[in-house]
Amino acid sequence: MKRIAAAILRRNDKILICRRGPGGSCGYLWEFPGGKIEPGETGEDCAVRECREELGVEIQLQGLREETVYEYPDGLYGFAFYDGVIISGEPEKRVHLEIRWVSPEELTDFSFCPADRPMVERLSRPI
Repeated sequence: MKRIAAAILRRNDKILICRRGPGGSCGYLWEFPGGKIEPGETGEDCAVRECREELGVEIQLQGLREETVYEYPDGLYGFAFYDGVIISGEPEKRVHLEIRWVSPEELTDFSFCPADRPMVERLSRPI
């Protein structure tokens, strides 16, 4: 099983989302920032590294929100979603087509990668 770590980054009651470029099963869809966990790397380390590489920001994680499993056509993926905040830098579009800060209620207005959709539903519900 391939392992993925994603960060749910919040600022001023908004959540950062990123739109992927072309290619793969999620081309042009939205996602939470993150990526594949490398051998010997923890999920936390991966989320921090991916945000640094893809967005140019340093983040601080505030704990594991949820772990899920999703089967894409090319295999089974395990996802770890972490809550976090940006502690330095301003997000840049280094690999994504778009990045946006949106309210939790607005999340359902965007077409997300299938594995992220259950998290989108949970985050968009009023507490």
